[in-house]
Amino acid sequence: MLPALLVLGSSSVLPADPPRPWVGFHMFAPSDPAAFLQIKDLVAKGLKPLGVNALILEFTSDSFAYQSVPELKPFARGVGKKEARELATFCRAQGVRVIPQLNCVGHQSWAETTYGLLKAFPDIDETPGQFPDNKGIYCRSWCTSNPKSYQIVFRLIDELLDAFQADAFHVGMDEVFLIGHQSCPLCRGKDPGELFANAVKRLHAHLKTKRATMLMWGDRLLDGRATGYGEWEASTNGTHTAIDRIPKDIVVCDWHYEERPSYPSLEILQQKGFRVWPAGWRSEAATAAFLEDSRRKATPRMMGHLFTTWGGGPEQFLAALTAPDSAAKPEGAAEWWNVGRLVRRFAPQVAKDPAFGAKP
Repeated sequence: MLPALLVLGSSSVLPADPPRPWVGFHMFAPSDPAAFLQIKDLVAKGLKPLGVNALILEFTSDSFAYQSVPELKPFARGVGKKEARELATFCRAQGVRVIPQLNCVGHQSWAETTYGLLKAFPDIDETPGQFPDNKGIYCRSWCTSNPKSYQIVFRLIDELLDAFQADAFHVGMDEVFLIGHQSCPLCRGKDPGELFANAVKRLHAHLKTKRATMLMWGDRLLDGRATGYGEWEASTNGTHTAIDRIPKDIVVCDWHYEERPSYPSLEILQQKGFRVWPAGWRSEAATAAFLEDSRRKATPRMMGHLFTTWGGGPEQFLAALTAPDSAAKPEGAAEWWNVGRLVRRFAPQVAKDPAFGAKP
């Protein structure tokens, strides 16, 4: 990004180009190297022509061949630095910014599967020895009070930053339900808002040393009762008080997937000083409503729109993005088709919308 003014001689000034809207696409990073490199076709033939200029690739502790934490090698397979560097170089040439993501604190399991981080280091589990096979919980968390958590996670973050030569990083942090749990000897009895804020601040401080912009999901910063969002798109377990305790140069990805007449978080987050990247999903009606409210409430902190996906691979997304408008949904197609059609319809609008475009 150019500085605000370029000085020409002693008296003439040339305004810099205005900030571009951030038009983002989020997806799980395939662990198979061949499938991972198919993202190049997705970018060149599907995303870039529609105006997408940012790609968030979500990894777990199992889906990248990490070298910095030897204890993870039995669990972490798939793509490594070679494939990451190849894709990142390609995307930069296409004008698409790659932002790696690693879920921090929450989402350390899914269904009965606990990811490699807590298998290799059970001593950083927020609920050690509790909930066998993850029954009765949504997802496991790592302990926000244990210094060892950060020692390990920082190494993983650094490895992904280096592999992608990235200048931004998404730390996840959505849907954290296990925090300040009574079974954690370091966290029990502590304020969840303080615990969450401390984790955010430690991650932010580390990324600052790497000169990387921090992104995070915004739901845990929102009061689920005051906003009416409830316990999923916002917090009802006390983490929302962290909103006043964390740095304001974090990009907050404000996700909402239901159609509403108004999305109060858009105002709340901007008024608190954050840059806001609204994020939608599979519903056309909800995406249209969220975009319209984003335009109405836009300040210079409103960035654009992030299209999230929660299933599907590069070939499927490319098929959905490039099929004619008249194409029928393929038999058996899941949400990847719906999201692809949303991007096809709305991304070009966002890319040209003067209401959006916060500075990076």
